[in-house]
Amino acid sequence: MGSHDAGAMTRRKFLHSAAASAAVTAVGVTSSANPAGAAPAESRRTSASTASTASASPPIHAATDHVSGIPLGGLGTGSIEIRPDGYFHDWLIFNQGQWAPHQPDHERNAGPDMPLSALAFFLRTRQGQSEPQLRRLGLNSDENDLYAAGWAKNVQGIVYTGEFPVATLDYLDDSLPVAITGAFFSPFFPHDARVSGTPGFHAVFTVRNTTNRRVEVSLMGHLKDPLAWGASDRRLENSITQTGGTTCLTMRTKAEMDRKATLGSLGLSVTGGKSSWILGEFADYLSSTTRVNGRFGLSAITYLRAFREAGRLPSLPGAASPARLLMLSDDEIGALSHTEKAELWAKLTQFAVFDDLRRLAQRVDPSLITTDKGLASVLSEARSYLNDLAGDDRSRQDWGDAALCSTLTLAPGEEREIRFTLGWHFPHHFSANGPEMGHKYEEWFQDAEDVNRFLASHFDDHRRKTAAFSAALHDTTLGSEMATAWSSQLSTLSKCTWWTRDGKFAVWEGLGCCGFQTMDITYQGSFNIIALFPELQQGQMLMGAEFQRQDGRVAHFFTPDFFHVDNGFDRVDMNPQFVMLAARDYLWTGDKGYLRALWPHIQRAMASTALLDGDGDGLPDRDTRRNTYDGWDFSGTPAYIASLWLGALRAAVHIATELGEKDQASLYAAILAKAVPAFDKRLWNGEYYSLLVDTNRRDDACMSDQLSGEWFTNLAGLGHGLPRERVIAALEAIAKHNYSPEMGLQNASYPADRQAHFPALGNVNTTANWTGIEYAVASMMIDFGLVEAGMNVVHSVHDRYQRAGRVWNHIECGDHYYRAMSSWALLLAATGFKVDAPKATLTIAPTVRQKLLRAPWFASTAWGSMAIGPRRFELRCASGEITLKALRLSPGASPWKPKLNGRSIAAEVRSADGLAVIEFTEPLRLAARDAITASA
Repeated sequence: MGSHDAGAMTRRKFLHSAAASAAVTAVGVTSSANPAGAAPAESRRTSASTASTASASPPIHAATDHVSGIPLGGLGTGSIEIRPDGYFHDWLIFNQGQWAPHQPDHERNAGPDMPLSALAFFLRTRQGQSEPQLRRLGLNSDENDLYAAGWAKNVQGIVYTGEFPVATLDYLDDSLPVAITGAFFSPFFPHDARVSGTPGFHAVFTVRNTTNRRVEVSLMGHLKDPLAWGASDRRLENSITQTGGTTCLTMRTKAEMDRKATLGSLGLSVTGGKSSWILGEFADYLSSTTRVNGRFGLSAITYLRAFREAGRLPSLPGAASPARLLMLSDDEIGALSHTEKAELWAKLTQFAVFDDLRRLAQRVDPSLITTDKGLASVLSEARSYLNDLAGDDRSRQDWGDAALCSTLTLAPGEEREIRFTLGWHFPHHFSANGPEMGHKYEEWFQDAEDVNRFLASHFDDHRRKTAAFSAALHDTTLGSEMATAWSSQLSTLSKCTWWTRDGKFAVWEGLGCCGFQTMDITYQGSFNIIALFPELQQGQMLMGAEFQRQDGRVAHFFTPDFFHVDNGFDRVDMNPQFVMLAARDYLWTGDKGYLRALWPHIQRAMASTALLDGDGDGLPDRDTRRNTYDGWDFSGTPAYIASLWLGALRAAVHIATELGEKDQASLYAAILAKAVPAFDKRLWNGEYYSLLVDTNRRDDACMSDQLSGEWFTNLAGLGHGLPRERVIAALEAIAKHNYSPEMGLQNASYPADRQAHFPALGNVNTTANWTGIEYAVASMMIDFGLVEAGMNVVHSVHDRYQRAGRVWNHIECGDHYYRAMSSWALLLAATGFKVDAPKATLTIAPTVRQKLLRAPWFASTAWGSMAIGPRRFELRCASGEITLKALRLSPGASPWKPKLNGRSIAAEVRSADGLAVIEFTEPLRLAARDAITASA
């Protein structure tokens, strides 16, 4: 079995051990000079020697340099990305960036320098007395020192599988006696925001001996110390604690500085095997090599050399920088007594770099560390080391980096796990305006050591729940591109969220871009939040409602913190979106207290938008210029704005009815009764709904988002108002005019037979691909039965971003754009999954026709898997609880016979709206491991 095959096996084992049921499909790329599945080196050499036509040089398989990966870190904690090159990128845990307090321009985004080597893992293997092998578990060529440390090699390649929230890396190297796979994940699973808000992650390495001889294995993690970055005296102190088989290395600081962002703690722990460590060292020594020119000549020093030879780290007690221990000239060293020299040497050799020097000196002449003359010479050499590592004046502040190692021996065929965790705790999170907002995680953890203890002690539970969630997201007959779409954009919840000390939560519109809780982006992007962490979505909405203007206009976004909003009140799409969101959230949670809290804001929002109707036909026709499309202004009655208004009216009728506000419900219903026929009459152009009608001018641009309100309300379970055949015709026209396999779905276009107008023609926002809109429109196509057209759009997005190396980083106004989380709507549309929590009813009516469709489902209190076909239905609960009074299923003609856990259930089955309605005689409580089945 080759390394790649073994890695795939251990990945399946990882998932199966967490009760996952589906095989893993690779999402990333193979970055390897030895492609996955290639024959071992020995067999390749045999083939080359016997085949006269064999190439003298094997081909190199190059691929896109992927610039995104799975972010590791919890809700509102900051994150670090593990990418297909095997390295950790984009360290966003230090409270610094463009959102930090204002600084001089050259320091505005200044933060700790965290290069690829900041967190790096190394594998060392040895069999018997053979030469040890050292491999860097990464592919960056810049990390190699081929001059002085050519034996410190990269692995040959990596197969990267990113299935949020888990990244699995199979490290390929046919010269090693082991196969090694790494699984990286933060605890992240539905309906537990507390655990999903942990500031840290697990790194689980599975190592398997692929030979018939015993092999010694050492796995080492190196960690750079970023604390008190920029302080003149960083006052770093590192410590080691060991509890229950886990060794935890924690970095702390006692520094005092005005810029407190990097004051806190950072820690690395290891579980499994026999641990060893370097408690703290100079950065140059903890690198591939650094040169020192001293009494003993020009030396290349590195911790990797000693690690390669010994297979462990020295585990010395030096916990604070030794930079100022040896500020002496040769004469001053010589003047010390023998005892003083020996004591000074003893202090120095508490550190790995000088223990390394001791080992070298002993090998040359043992008297160098026992005689007075010898001690003087090694102390002089040690001073040269310090001068090079800490500067002649010892002012360099780059001591504190550390390393942690685990060593074990594998019998032939044996497989073992070594588990690392990384935890962080940086409480000084500031608004750009100055106030300290802190982090929610401070409520649960005192420091990074506390985080690592939590991660290590709860590993089994974290792995089981996180891997089960990841596997469920991808366990579907709808195809890997659909699963990638709805799962990959969940990464935005780790990447772009703030969760502050006072409990406020919100999502960046784009990472560091625009603001938080952008209403017109939450509209498309929050379907997964209300399903997975409903209290956080409700909190966003309530926070935004507090900043509604007296005239009823809701706020655009928060900037630069959660205490201030921008002046985007002129955007006319946000008020109806706010109302629809409130209705959707209520349908998913059944939280009438939440609805009542928002009711005054809903009324004001509706009254404000009603003022845009100047001619009394129920549709907005004035002041409709500003909207989410920014530089693309509208006028008159735009289809997009008017459609949102229809959706808001439908939502408001439902809300008012639920709250017993009969007069308001009647008012909104009366406006809706006028507005729907007016919309159809005014905007329908015979093929689709025109971009806008303004007095005597019609603009027939075909806008992809022309029926946005109909999309949202139908998806949420509130239905649609326009004739179904017109909606379908409009969607067909959108597919015809705005989509092509090469272009994807653009926001708008002019058909050849339609008159073009400015500002739509050539506008950057009409010709653009916004994946948040692409996914939303694709889901609407699927929801209304145009499955192939919707799937085509999804394929185009997948292909475009895969080729660009940005699977987990979709762009619009900034990176990791919030709107792209509308991809969750694809899951809802394809399965016809709708929640009516107040009525304890689920609708599952797939528009995708398969013999047996399988997919995950997520409500706001429970989640699981579903399978549905013409004569079979199954709803399994994996976690949480949900109470059901009724199920609405398709196809409606089937005489379903329901069972709970194999036992028949008393129920009435009838047909309504083309669906089978199963009303249970007594409400059913569905909990973990329960299953409702039905057959025809």
